[in-house]
Amino acid sequence: MRNVVIVDGFRTPLCREGTDFRDTDVEVLGAWVVREMVKRCARWNLPLDAIDCVLGSNVATPMHAVNPTRVAAVTGGLPATIPADTVAGKNCGSGVTAIYYASLRIRSGDADTVLVIGMEAMSRIPIAYNHTVADLVLKYGKTRSLRERTAGTLALIPKLLNLKKYQPRVGLVMGLTDPLCDLIMGQTAENIAKDPALGISRQDQDAFSVRSHRNAAQAWKNGLFADEVVPMYVPERSTYVERDNGIREDASQETFRDVKPAFDKHHGSVTPANSSQITDAAAAMLLMEEGKAKSLGLPIMGYVRDYADCGYEPSCMGLAPVGAIAKVLSKTRLTLKDFAVFEINEAFASIVLGIVRVLDSPSLMERKFGGYGLTGRLGEIPSDDLNPHGGAIALGHPVGVSGLRLAMTSLYELKRRNAERALISACVGGGQGVAMILERR
Repeated sequence: MRNVVIVDGFRTPLCREGTDFRDTDVEVLGAWVVREMVKRCARWNLPLDAIDCVLGSNVATPMHAVNPTRVAAVTGGLPATIPADTVAGKNCGSGVTAIYYASLRIRSGDADTVLVIGMEAMSRIPIAYNHTVADLVLKYGKTRSLRERTAGTLALIPKLLNLKKYQPRVGLVMGLTDPLCDLIMGQTAENIAKDPALGISRQDQDAFSVRSHRNAAQAWKNGLFADEVVPMYVPERSTYVERDNGIREDASQETFRDVKPAFDKHHGSVTPANSSQITDAAAAMLLMEEGKAKSLGLPIMGYVRDYADCGYEPSCMGLAPVGAIAKVLSKTRLTLKDFAVFEINEAFASIVLGIVRVLDSPSLMERKFGGYGLTGRLGEIPSDDLNPHGGAIALGHPVGVSGLRLAMTSLYELKRRNAERALISACVGGGQGVAMILERR
C-alpha cells in the first residue's frame, strides 16, 4: 500500500448561520476553495489535469445541486474532465470519511492525486411544508382557468394560515433530529450530561466552553490561524470575510451562567453557550501519493496514517468516538501517549467531557463499551493537548466541513510543536463515531 500525504489544506472563515454567508449557496462556498487551490497549483506548476478526482463532503445537500462537489469543482476552475463525487451520509463525520476515501483511492493505485473539499451552507437549508399543503401548491401550479385558480387559492389559504396543523417544518431541525431515536442532537447530549456515572455538571460544561472561546480568541490574536484561513469575497455584500465570527472574547462563567437550557428547559444543562454553533464554511485539502509529491518538490503537511469508525447507541451518539478511537489504536498498536495533539469535535461540551472521562476510566469503559467488546482504560488526554486553539463551540460546526478543519488544525499545530502525531475524532448523528491518525514525519 502506498503512502498518502497531505500537500496543502485551508478553509474559509467559519461564519454563524444567518450572518456573513447567509446569502451564499453551498456550491459557491465550495467553488471559492477550489479556486484558491487552482491558484496554488499554478504556483507549484502542477497541471490541473494531474488531479485525478475530487471528493467532497456536504451534508445538507441542496435541492438544486444534488452533487454540489461537481458543481463547485467545475465552476471553481477545474477541467470538466475531472470526475467529482459527494460524501454526505456520514453526517458530522463526512469530512473525515472523505479524507479516508481519498486516501484509499491513492493507496490502491486508483489515483495519484485527489482534491478533497468540504462545504456547508446551513443558512440556506430550506423549510418544508406538510404534504397536504405541498400537494395543493402543486395542484395550483397545474391550473389553467381563472375558476380553477380561484378554487385552488381558496383551498390553500386556510391551510397556510392554520399553522398549528399545517405549519412548515424547519429543514435544519429535521436534519438534526435522529430518526432512529427521534431525538434532536441536543437531547442526545443531554442524555450524556444527565448520566450519573459520568458526573458532568452544568459548571463543567460552561467551563469547557469558556476555555474553547478563550483559546480560539488567543489563537487569532497570536496569528495562529493565518495559514489555515483564507479570506472569502462575498459578492452579495461586496466585502471580504476574513475571520471566524462566532468567537466570544467576553466568554466567562458569569456570562454563560444565565443562558437557559435549550433542549430540556426545566431539568437540562445543555445550552446554546455550551453547544457548537450552526455555521457556514468551506475547506479544501490536496492529497497525493508520497513519491509523486516528492518528485514534484511539493510541500508535505503530513501523512494519513489510519482510520476507524464504529456504531453505537443512537440516543448517546456522543460517546461513539470512544469506540472509534479504541479501534484505530488497536489497528496501529499505538496508545494515547503516542499523540501530541488531539482534536475532538466539540458538538457539545458534554460530549467531549464524556469521551475524555470514559477513555480514562476502566469502569466506565466496561459499563459503556463492554457490550461492544471493548474494555480497559485507554488513558488520559492532557487538557493542553486537547483542542488547544478552541473547537466547534467557539469556531462553529459546519457539519460537512468540520472533519477537514479538525485535520488541518491538528497538522498546523503539529508543525508548530515540531511533533509527530495527531488524533482527530468526531461523533456522528445516528450513533456512529470516526477517528483518524495523522502524522508529520
